[in-house]
Amino acid sequence: MTLRNWTACVLAAVLTALCFVSCSPGTDGGSAPSVTLTADELSGYTIVRSDVADDPLTRCAMRVRDAAEAAGYKLTLTTDFYREGVASFQILDTEILVGETNRPETAEFLDSLAPWQWGYALVGTKIVIAGHDIAGTQAAADAFIENILGREPLSFSDTDRYVYGDVHEGTGQVWGILTCDAEEVGDALGKRAESLLCAREEACILILRSPYAEDGTMDVPEGFAVGVDKNDGIRRICILYRTADFTFSSGDAIDLLNYPNLTPAERGSLVYTVLRSRATGEKMVFAAASLPPDTSSATRLRVVEGFLGHTGSLPAVIAGFDLGLDGKHVTTEEDCMGFGYAAAVRIAAERDGEENPSLSLFLPYEELAASAASTDADGVLYVGMQKTKK
Repeated sequence: MTLRNWTACVLAAVLTALCFVSCSPGTDGGSAPSVTLTADELSGYTIVRSDVADDPLTRCAMRVRDAAEAAGYKLTLTTDFYREGVASFQILDTEILVGETNRPETAEFLDSLAPWQWGYALVGTKIVIAGHDIAGTQAAADAFIENILGREPLSFSDTDRYVYGDVHEGTGQVWGILTCDAEEVGDALGKRAESLLCAREEACILILRSPYAEDGTMDVPEGFAVGVDKNDGIRRICILYRTADFTFSSGDAIDLLNYPNLTPAERGSLVYTVLRSRATGEKMVFAAASLPPDTSSATRLRVVEGFLGHTGSLPAVIAGFDLGLDGKHVTTEEDCMGFGYAAAVRIAAERDGEENPSLSLFLPYEELAASAASTDADGVLYVGMQKTKK
């Protein structure tokens, strides 16, 4: 078994401004300046809401004002109405923008958020507190009041940016994923699934492959639901998910490279389910890919490209059965990495005197990393997957 971690690193963009800038000592390497607003500077800010805001949003802006006043800072509350040439209706550099406004800084911040995200940040010299709806803006205002306005001494900087749902390396939710190439069917398979999940309480996804049986109904373990359950008349693949962690979005099976000149043994398939995380609102693909071991390396590579390509732009975890990496019919890890994927872990099986891994877990290495892995003698694979910093 091999465990490898791929993490994506990106440079954090540092917001700068002409005013209110405190710079760290410069170096030849070019240390980027940071923006820090002090209590004296913040006391000159104005809270701005939309001129057409409804009562909930108006009350949200008022709560920010009242919390600032309770902390000893009297801030003016106004609307985003402006008129050129009228001093009392000018756009200021010193604004705290609450909710959706006509200021470009609000649009810039909201454009950086997923539909389910909310938060606050310094954009230029302005503080933006917003979500895509009133509930998100209310939550953002609550977080700003708790985290910033209660701070002694009061200050706000570009490093104080907070977005609900942002996951940083090492701190994100871990999804425990179990895969099992089982021999049981029906009730026995249900009991096997239950015992696997009891042994791994942190597992929230279970991908089972078992022989097809016409009367193969199994009891689903408590707290889990079926995302997809498909068979090809020979094998059955079932993907279960924990309902406390995910909600179902879609699921299906796709035949890959179903060309007339290919035998059934040369064709691959992808069974997948798309789930939405209850914690973050993010969708992910969990899939099982079958790639017959006795095809040519060129055909296998086309099938690999096919099932990886079918996951689209969503983060995906693919349990691969009979993928046969680095064995008699070679499909290398480098081939998969060319598509943005890597084999996180493999279970090897002997075939024709050579090591041909029979089960692999693939992940998009720029988005997910394997944090733990273990196997047992019965072909069960457990991996803890964690979202990495983007």
